[in-house]
This record gives sequence, C-alpha cells and structure tokens, in this order.
Amino acid sequence: MEPAFSRVLIKDTRNKILVVQDRADDWNLPGGKQEAGETPLECAKREVKEEIGIDVSDLIEIYNGFFYFGDIKWHGYFYFANAASGIATVNEIEKIKGIQFIKDLKSVKFHSELSRIMDQLSVSKQLQTSTTTWK
Repeated sequence: MEPAFSRVLIKDTRNKILVVQDRADDWNLPGGKQEAGETPLECAKREVKEEIGIDVSDLIEIYNGFFYFGDIKWHGYFYFANAASGIATVNEIEKIKGIQFIKDLKSVKFHSELSRIMDQLSVSKQLQTSTTTWK
C-alpha cells in the first residue's frame, strides 16, 4: 500500500475554514494518514473525529494527487464536508497544538509541499459556494 493521507475542508456559516496546527509553525486541514485496509474516505472521517472530535459526513472529494514529503511519495485526498457535528477540541495533544477558523487559506502557513494545493482550493468553486451544515 502506498502511503496516503486524507484532509477535510470544514467551513462554518461565517465562511471561515477550520484549520489545525500540527507542527510548530505549520497549519493543516484536519485529517491524517490512511491505515491498512481503509479507504481514503474512511480515513478522512476517522482522522477528523480522532484529532478534533468532529463527525463529518456527506464528504465530496475535491482533489487528489501526489505529494513528496522528503523523498517519500504520498497520495493525498482532499474532501469538503457538507455536514458536521460536534465541537472542535484538541483530542491528540501530542499532534495538534491549536485549532482555529480562518477567513482565507492564505492567512496561515501550510507545509511548503501543500501550499500549491491550498492556493488551488482557496479559489475552487466548492469552497467559494458551499458551507458545512452543522447538526
């Protein structure tokens, strides 16, 4: 199995996007590494719940592609959550240093390998026109 990860865009009614700080200076979308026998979609749902306690559903894949972290090639999957429930909390204190909602994906520093996709996602029709429904 090739290394893979899933990340989820969650957008509130104020048009702000939820991001997590998972490294000293880098921010990311909630999500994480895919486990053996797990689909990218299952990974997305599990990782968001584990990391920040939010249940996401009605996910739409908005991008998938390859990324290099060091010399390891990763397959990355990005989803938009049409529905979510719960309150964002830091559940994995050894991985997550902070959570916040931001107005623009360009307002925080993402890992350099993810910067190009964040630029694409920030102007995507899905992000511009959709909002996550909170249950």
